[in-house]
Amino acid sequence: MKKTLIALLSYVPLALSITLHAQTTVAYRVLFGVSDTAPTRWDGTFSGERVGKITATEWKFLAGDNIDGQLFHFSTHPDVRFVGASGGSGAPIVPNGFILTAERVTESSEFSFTTAQGDFQFRASDLSYGKGIYRLGERVYIDRVPASYRLTDTPEEEDYPSIASGKNGDAWLAYVEFHHSPDHVKLAAPLHEAPKDFDSLKQPVGGDQIWLQKYSGGAWQQPVAVTKAGKDQYRTAVAVDGSGRPWVFWSENRGGNFDIFTSPVDLSGPQSEIQISKESGSDIDPVAVTDSNGKVWVAWQGWRDGRAAIFTVHQNGNGFTAPEKISNSTRNEWNPAIAADKAGRVAVAWDSYRNGNYDVYTRTWSNSWGAEVPIAASARYEAYPSIAFDPKGRLWVAYEEGGEGWGQDFGAYSSPGIALYKGRAIRLRALEPDGRLVTIQSSIDKTLVGIPSARPDITGSQLDGEPRDPDTQSALTRKPDQAPEGGAQTTAKNALPRLTIDDSGRIFIAFRTAHPLWWSPIGTVWSEYVISFDGKQWSKPIYLDHSDNLLDNRPAVLATAPGKLLLVNSSDGRHKFVAASSIMGEREGTKDPYNNDLWSQELDLGPGDQVLPVVALSQSEKTPSAPTWESVEVNGAKAIREYKAGPDGSYHIVRGEFHRHSEISMDGGGDGTLLDQWRYVLDAVDVDWIGCCDHDNGAGREYSWWIIQKLTDVFYAPGKFTPLFAYERSVPYPEGHRNVLFAQRGIRPLPRLPLSSENDFAHAPDTQMLYAYLHQFDGVSASHTSATSMGTDWRDNDPKVEPVVEVYQGLRQNYEIPDGPRTISEKDSIGGWRPKGFISLALDKGYRLGFESSSDHVSTHISYANILVKGNVTRESLLDGFRQRHVYAATDEILADVRSGDYLAGDEFSTSTLPTLNIKLDGTSKFAKVVIIRDGKYVYSAAPGTQNVQFTWRDNQPVKGKSSYYYVRGEQDNGEIVWVSPFWITYTGN
Repeated sequence: MKKTLIALLSYVPLALSITLHAQTTVAYRVLFGVSDTAPTRWDGTFSGERVGKITATEWKFLAGDNIDGQLFHFSTHPDVRFVGASGGSGAPIVPNGFILTAERVTESSEFSFTTAQGDFQFRASDLSYGKGIYRLGERVYIDRVPASYRLTDTPEEEDYPSIASGKNGDAWLAYVEFHHSPDHVKLAAPLHEAPKDFDSLKQPVGGDQIWLQKYSGGAWQQPVAVTKAGKDQYRTAVAVDGSGRPWVFWSENRGGNFDIFTSPVDLSGPQSEIQISKESGSDIDPVAVTDSNGKVWVAWQGWRDGRAAIFTVHQNGNGFTAPEKISNSTRNEWNPAIAADKAGRVAVAWDSYRNGNYDVYTRTWSNSWGAEVPIAASARYEAYPSIAFDPKGRLWVAYEEGGEGWGQDFGAYSSPGIALYKGRAIRLRALEPDGRLVTIQSSIDKTLVGIPSARPDITGSQLDGEPRDPDTQSALTRKPDQAPEGGAQTTAKNALPRLTIDDSGRIFIAFRTAHPLWWSPIGTVWSEYVISFDGKQWSKPIYLDHSDNLLDNRPAVLATAPGKLLLVNSSDGRHKFVAASSIMGEREGTKDPYNNDLWSQELDLGPGDQVLPVVALSQSEKTPSAPTWESVEVNGAKAIREYKAGPDGSYHIVRGEFHRHSEISMDGGGDGTLLDQWRYVLDAVDVDWIGCCDHDNGAGREYSWWIIQKLTDVFYAPGKFTPLFAYERSVPYPEGHRNVLFAQRGIRPLPRLPLSSENDFAHAPDTQMLYAYLHQFDGVSASHTSATSMGTDWRDNDPKVEPVVEVYQGLRQNYEIPDGPRTISEKDSIGGWRPKGFISLALDKGYRLGFESSSDHVSTHISYANILVKGNVTRESLLDGFRQRHVYAATDEILADVRSGDYLAGDEFSTSTLPTLNIKLDGTSKFAKVVIIRDGKYVYSAAPGTQNVQFTWRDNQPVKGKSSYYYVRGEQDNGEIVWVSPFWITYTGN
């Protein structure tokens, strides 16, 4: 593998209040047409006086836009959004331009531009970080951005950077490099004919490898391999001990268990690794720091018996102490952060679900661990803390805040909760050495970015937009054909803060946001910004070029001197728009236009004021809220878990759902991070299994597939939580989207054959190929939103590999039968109206389909797929439950046990006695209606008016010799529904 080494020039960057006397490399973002209302040509030239070499890299180019030396040819365009075509007359016109990088810049340097819309100039002295300028009547916007330096340029994927420095000022960067399989691009390419077998889709990847790279004297040295390639590794941390020796930490899967490992590195290279954690359960997310005595500390999240806690160890000579659990709850604890001060104290912060929502806690070690301190413990979502000590010994905590009701009921017909990515604000608090909670006197709200928009020059305010808390009326006021929006375009989206404080007391906060709105065929573009507080005022957001990537893509940040910040980002290049058709065309060859590489930037804003002005939190701000557990939900889930189903009580009901989306989907801009999907299923809805996530695990790209598969193993807790390997295979009507599940890791998404004609009702070659693929790898699938433009006309079914169907979807509607509750109709069809896709039509054709439910995008807590499993719950037994159709769908924690003699719902059998159903439903509210449907017609309806329903029904008029299907639907008085899979009963009596 070839590594590219970039030697950085030693320089002193321009500061907010510092003039440029020395020569330096400077970058500017030059955006043309920020106020254009129609597509406009901006062809022209650029030049500089009293500068060195000048280069430009594209900002938002589409086909036909280009830069040739100092000549540029481009237009402003209508914004491009999902599904990959220009938005037409309704889409806003967005600015175009480039990042201009110039060497040997001084105060007197001048830049000139000629364009088709007029000429303009600016001087270097006109611009400082956070203060942009306009030219040509505010049609052109220019701001100063940190110059970016490429650290890696390989065909592999470099990700998860972490950074630390020693006493001598040298910085050490650790990261994970994923090695592709040699055929990874070809394996995702569209197919022209079905292969004879699918063995190639099990081709092994090259695996992960940990690297370490030193930055000294203004230059990056050659990286050193800490581990061999071919591993299964996750995230890094690094710290430098008192002797100047860096220690690299990472999580690695060995024998099916993720553990924390470390290796010191000296002049001779990496030394023998040490295994830090050794217990059963995944240990992930290490963070490390060096205390004032030169000892290295590391904290991480460790899963034990299905629950996560925070653990720590510290260096003891050439080894480490035994792990110590420092979080004290029976619920899941997440996202550890660590910091040390100059007085010997070490602090660890994390967020916890102990109160039925996420809250931020910290503990501080000073000869022993102090008590847990709640930093933010309201009923809102408070998570992902980042911490640092200031020179006065205050512990500062930056975290992200969402609304109340995170992950609770939200969808097209219910909105007492909020979607996972409804909105995000960044909060900043501090813990005084005496235990008082304070915050900065100068609020960051007006400084941080507001609602993401198409105008990069207008960052707004974090205070902009609608409240992040639930709008209980949104489902009631939803317009026909419109899916619930979830807050994607109506609130600020500032997330994942990275906090550091230098020795002068200057505060730096790096954060992710979706501003400016930007889309590429692999998904939404998120970028990194930095704000800083010098003791008197906050800087405006400073954009970081080459930080474009997923939402959860956290830079390594390091204060290298007073006022100076070093950052390393992983960028996958998604700011470059490559048409989806072009991507597919390139996949016929060997190229993927998107790839993770590391880039570094340096900021110099000048020293801060060590006296940071603070104010005490109000009593309401610092008083923890009461826990928000809903007893009906908790008790309902407990009752389902403890219930013994089936004729002999030998079946468990395993709660879960079939399908979700995240930031990785090309249309996942409103879904939130991949990790938040796992937080949701493990905490907010607390299910027992899940199929997660995304369209083809990220457009069939190998790296996103690898990460999704990895996390499916990370969160697997045998006997407690059993995730399946899953993806959505998105083929338009009439073949239809299908959600695919496997019990085994390592099966790649199946590429497509050409789409069948809607007017030619014949078996679809692509669907038949899917069935063959599922047979080979023992998978199952389910049609998704069957009566929409993503659905099917039921031209195909294979009961062995497609035994169930999505009867209800939280984002959208019910597809069971035309007159059912919450049912799609011609007047209200979220996702298009395709009535040939009603499930009743498939059942009438003789298809054997059980019922499951999924959330899909943004929806939460109203889509359950509960499986009846006999014996131990394993990945294989879950799929067996689906194959037997022993499954029911529900919108709430409703227990359903419907039998016919010794048979479970989903079974097919013959009987000489009159078909009889034994029905037991335990709801979360009173049942307003219970119906039985036989062969598409209602044969029983009752209004019990009770929360618990139990009765026996007999069909006194069966048709002899006919296989009839029977199923039960229950509707509660609060609108919640349960659908129990059909029986197929052939009556053979007289």
